[in-house]
Amino acid sequence: MRGKNLIRGDSGQERRTGRRTGRRTVHAAMVLAVALGTGVASGSTSEARSTSKARKATRSRTATPRTWLSGAAGPQAANGSFGTWRRSPVRIGGTWTDTFEAQTDQWMICDGPWARWNGPLDLAMGAIFADRGETWAAAARGAYTERWTAALRRVAACWGHRDQAWLYLRFAHEMNLESSSWAVRRGEEKDFVTAMRLFSSLRYAIVPRAHLVFSPNDGTDSSLGIDIRTLWPGRDRSGRRVADVYAVDSYNWWPHVTTAAAFTKKINSRYPNGAPHGIERHRQLAARLGVPFAVSEWGNNGTSASGNGGESAAYIRSFNAWARSHAGNPGKPKPGQLIYEIHFNLWTQFALWPGTVQPRTARTYRALTWGR
Repeated sequence: MRGKNLIRGDSGQERRTGRRTGRRTVHAAMVLAVALGTGVASGSTSEARSTSKARKATRSRTATPRTWLSGAAGPQAANGSFGTWRRSPVRIGGTWTDTFEAQTDQWMICDGPWARWNGPLDLAMGAIFADRGETWAAAARGAYTERWTAALRRVAACWGHRDQAWLYLRFAHEMNLESSSWAVRRGEEKDFVTAMRLFSSLRYAIVPRAHLVFSPNDGTDSSLGIDIRTLWPGRDRSGRRVADVYAVDSYNWWPHVTTAAAFTKKINSRYPNGAPHGIERHRQLAARLGVPFAVSEWGNNGTSASGNGGESAAYIRSFNAWARSHAGNPGKPKPGQLIYEIHFNLWTQFALWPGTVQPRTARTYRALTWGR
């Protein structure tokens, strides 16, 4: 979603011991047991079983835990109280500096609620502004390079001594929605790719360790006439990866699901041409593209006022299970691995705490473990 920054108050290795010797020892013990009428053979078998269990336990203890960065958006995420409430710390935050003024001002990380945040942050920076006459064709020609340079320099200055590798910069998020000021329409796909490659080059020059995120909405407005797969920016002329992460925004809304079966159907949906619609299809595309996956915004529409919402504990439980099944080591992510998800704890219909219109859904969210 766009314009959330407008409310400035929120924001073992197994040892080779000689298997043959081991077999001979057990065999000898069995012969001796038969001769003496003792229980040595039984004891040897138990010992062998115990050894096998111990080895399995050792491998289990040394395996890397499957985790992901779980976070939220909003002031309660920034000050840590949301993590205290849900009993799972906020490992990544989410915020927006995506209006024309905010793109270069960067108030949210300079003076706002995320100014003192010391951890990973998903930062949606916008792109072009059609309501001011800007176009993707002009962006591809470099018309907005000066402003984008100023924006990234401001990010670098305000981020200061914090690790740049904690920054996940979302360029033109939800570009596949008609309502976005930077919506991409049929015929503009190549210009978009050129523009994103240009922004990436600026990123490499100014905040080189920051991650650039390709972030469409899960669903694409048909009025735009585009296939989201044609917008993937690939690599630049120097062979560098342009987008380091593939992320989507996804809400339980149109369709609003209330069962595990409906959730599974929703996340696995595709368009007739094969383009991804559900988050699992997007994750699979990320895997094929060779990059990790993220859900930069998600939440349940808890109000039925729109005719497509209400309580949905099943959605929350199913999302949590899906996230866990695709987690891994965030420090060394594999293609298609979920590295982070950010709950949109803003706006009346999505917020879970401190106030909520969906108490049963909020209780379910709080009862689950997030990030591990």
